[in-house]
Amino acid sequence: MITVMWKTSSGDSGEVQLAGDDKWTFGRTGGAEEPTVGVDDPLVSRAALVIRDAGPGPVVFRGQRDNGAQVALVSVIGSKRWIDEGTAGNLTAEENRVELILGDEVLVTVDVEFEGRGTVVERQAH
Repeated sequence: MITVMWKTSSGDSGEVQLAGDDKWTFGRTGGAEEPTVGVDDPLVSRAALVIRDAGPGPVVFRGQRDNGAQVALVSVIGSKRWIDEGTAGNLTAEENRVELILGDEVLVTVDVEFEGRGTVVERQAH
């Protein structure tokens, strides 16, 4: 199980626990599947960010189109690893924050808490 905590640039915030096939999503409202956290901004994709539990760390998928946006995995010391459009990255104990930046504004900051669990293969062996 993982805990996802978010804060948007408009001041909205929340927390949810995910397990199994659950996912947390951030994106533009009005699509077939409403995001967990929605915004009404035409520059934001419908599934701009998706976070799922996986091993060894949660997976962050960037569905956000370019549109001047950047998505970063942020380490505890503040360094950033950028995620390209249409790709994913694993969160780690050292990189457990995600930021979606559009222009000069951080639209959403997401912190993810989780226990170290080993790889999927290691977990299946037990």
